[in-house]
Amino acid sequence: MEKFRGWMNHLKLKHKIVVYVYLVISPVFVMIATGIFLGDSRAALKQQEEADLNTIQSLEDNITSLQSDVVNFSVYMCINNDILAILNSDEPEILNLNSRIWRTDAPMEILEDIISIKGNIKTLAIYPENGVNPYLRCLDASSYLNNLEEIRETDIYRSAVAGRGDIIWKKVPKGSSDTYQANRTNKIVMYREMYDLSKKKPLGYMVIGIDEEWYQELCRNALRNDREGIIVLSWQGEELTRVGEVDEEVLAYVQSEEYIGQDYRKRENSFTYNGFRVFCSQSEKKGVLVMRMLPDSYRSVYRVAKLPLCLLAGLLIAMYPILSIVSHVISKPLVKLSAAMNQFKQGDFTQQVEVTAGDEVGEVTECFNRMVLDIKELIDKNYVMSLKEKESELLALQAQINPHFLYNTLDSLYWRAMDGDNEDLAEDIYTLSQLFRMVLGQGQSIISVSQEIELVRCYLQIQKMRFTARLEYEIDVEEEIQNCRIPKLILQPFVENAIVHGLENQQDAGSVTVTGRRREGYLEFRIQDTGVGMSREQIDAIWDMGDTREYASQRIGRYAIKNVRERLELKYKEAYQMKIESKVGQGTVVMIRLPIEEG
Repeated sequence: MEKFRGWMNHLKLKHKIVVYVYLVISPVFVMIATGIFLGDSRAALKQQEEADLNTIQSLEDNITSLQSDVVNFSVYMCINNDILAILNSDEPEILNLNSRIWRTDAPMEILEDIISIKGNIKTLAIYPENGVNPYLRCLDASSYLNNLEEIRETDIYRSAVAGRGDIIWKKVPKGSSDTYQANRTNKIVMYREMYDLSKKKPLGYMVIGIDEEWYQELCRNALRNDREGIIVLSWQGEELTRVGEVDEEVLAYVQSEEYIGQDYRKRENSFTYNGFRVFCSQSEKKGVLVMRMLPDSYRSVYRVAKLPLCLLAGLLIAMYPILSIVSHVISKPLVKLSAAMNQFKQGDFTQQVEVTAGDEVGEVTECFNRMVLDIKELIDKNYVMSLKEKESELLALQAQINPHFLYNTLDSLYWRAMDGDNEDLAEDIYTLSQLFRMVLGQGQSIISVSQEIELVRCYLQIQKMRFTARLEYEIDVEEEIQNCRIPKLILQPFVENAIVHGLENQQDAGSVTVTGRRREGYLEFRIQDTGVGMSREQIDAIWDMGDTREYASQRIGRYAIKNVRERLELKYKEAYQMKIESKVGQGTVVMIRLPIEEG
């Protein structure tokens, strides 16, 4: 809730209006949609279940019709007198002398024409039990086993004989060798034993192969989406074909004796199992069992709630343009008032906003206009006058400190040293004079790199006079950056800090190196000393300025660094870098990187 409030607080007024209206209206719409959903769900589910049952029953009728054509075709061959004459012959050796016996003495040419017209039968085989050569016909480049003795060794043959003329359906995948020497396509194969009219004497073994694609096409036409699955089983529970997504646990249950062993007229044809809604249809005791399954959640939630959800989404979407227009009308005067306030904050004290309404927004606008006029009058009367007084006081204070007095005194000392033939002392006095001239010079807050380096050089020369052999220094600045412009006194405080805090407290000699380079579009200055160094805690303390009044009286140190940082931030914002790296006993390196400002 706190995150939501924080997010709302950062929104513009017109967006807040839209959000709040949605928060008020949406529950009402949700209640309406829920009422519609609850009112229609039962009727919709019942209607959907009836439609699903009708679909699966229609599919089962189509598959049964397809198989019935094949069964009727096989019955015709079982009762045809010419075929029965061949199967009942007691002289198979004589019949086998005629290699075209099935075409000359039986109506096989007519049957082959029928097969070609129908198109679903791909293979046909009749194996006589009396020793006559079998009739083998394949239309898809497959080939049957032509030895009846091999056929008799198969389980499916034994099942057909035990069935005494009953039809057996089985799926024979491509490449299977149980019935075929070479099977080129997936088939649903019908097996049956042929008997005489009294069903006492077995006459032959018939095998008819149907292209599985006919079953697949019928099943695909019954699917409504890719999340459903359809399986066709034989009456014994053996899988013949499948299409779509099939859950193996559901399939195992339907194939189990617990389900398949029930009376087909009494068992459930619509039930839920393992998260799936299952519909089954079997119209004959030894007919096919067709099963259709679909995810129960998809069926019960998505389809039934589709209309209420669409209605709810449509209403919410349709509200947005209306709410946007209303919120724009309300927030437009406030937007103008906000823009005027921003201009006022930038120092424009002439802002006046037109009042177009007499509501609360209009009252706020009038108050703003009056406030601007009052503040402008107050500034004109008091602030400007006070500022001029302070400027006068400052000029008077500055006049009390006359640098010319100091310059003239140093100049007199310089000539007295020259007259006394003390050139070293004269040079030191001259250097000190130059340093004061550069430091105290008025009107130059931005100077060239060469001027800043000259100031540093004068300072180091004076410190060299103090430390003599204990201090060595080097200044190495590229010639091409000498004319670039930088703020005044940004290097000298760090040089002074290196001497006072880094070298003054150690007994051994030390050095200070000042370098300046142009790197990647920046000016990079480094002040490096070989003094006592600092710990990480001391460096962190430098950046933590605290109360500036605590350091304002110090000659050098963190207050000087704070002053440099503030001036650089005012001028360059985030475009500059300042780093301090140091190790105790190894010295300190200060790096300052500034944007290039050509002279």
